[in-house]
Amino acid sequence: MKLDWSHVFQVALKTRIEHEPRLADVAQIGRIFAGTPDGADGVIVDSFGPLVVLTVYNPELISHASSILRALQNVLGSSRFAVGKIRKPEGGFSFDDPLGVMGGSWTAWEDDCCFEVRADDKNDFGLFPDARPARIALRSLVQSESQVLNLFAYTCGFAVVAKRAGAQGAINVDANSEMLTWGKRNASLNNLDFAVIPELAQKYLQRLERRISEGKAKCPDVWVCDPPAFGVGRGQQRVLKYFWDEFWASVERLRPRAVLVLRNDRTGFREGHTLAAELTHRLGSSYSSQPVPFDHCPSLCYETPDAFYKLNESLILFRR
Repeated sequence: MKLDWSHVFQVALKTRIEHEPRLADVAQIGRIFAGTPDGADGVIVDSFGPLVVLTVYNPELISHASSILRALQNVLGSSRFAVGKIRKPEGGFSFDDPLGVMGGSWTAWEDDCCFEVRADDKNDFGLFPDARPARIALRSLVQSESQVLNLFAYTCGFAVVAKRAGAQGAINVDANSEMLTWGKRNASLNNLDFAVIPELAQKYLQRLERRISEGKAKCPDVWVCDPPAFGVGRGQQRVLKYFWDEFWASVERLRPRAVLVLRNDRTGFREGHTLAAELTHRLGSSYSSQPVPFDHCPSLCYETPDAFYKLNESLILFRR
């Protein structure tokens, strides 16, 4: 049966706004079509304020991507503009940009936080909407004296949220200095400030441990760890190949009060089948965990498995 994509998008957008009214605001960032839960495997639509991105993972729909994009644009109207991001069979993505907006930048909001979003074919768009539940959860972990360590910081979205929630400070670590510069722009948009450190997460943790042992630093009480979906590099140099062993060891030795972990790594460089199993194996009874709740973010591809879009695993760890 041929899908009437305009109708599909209309129904999904109406449902999303009913469950998450903030998405009626064109300036908000959020997921407005969520693949299988909305009736189309491997089709994701994210709103970044006026920029809306259609991502097609399903190989059976690649040849229809342009017509799907046109249907989406018709539903959005003139207040937003749609770009297509289509998974290529050989890997990577191609972009369909009928309105010529690639390379542009705008500001958009997630709740009370302002972010610069960009139509960037190499670095995505500046914030990952499906991590919003984790950003909401971070607010509940932050205390007025909190120092937040944000590993794999990207554009520092978690740091912006932490500072908005009242954290005393935040340290953002990422190997890509360009992304950290983008993150400082996000800080400025919110009249905030925080530290950025262009360094591999593993090397930073080693240096942090050394500084703490020398009495030159204190351990941040809240950690956020959100590695990329696939590690950078090849073979023995692949960034995530040994990361998790080193990360769990650092948590065990430094014992932060709370750790927020997100993982959509599908490379298999881990022992446990789930984060919860791995936590028990690595840290025993020294930490307890709870899943990140999704009450405020319905239909983010978590309720129903999507054959083409992999689920995030997200946990909050509390020191016992």
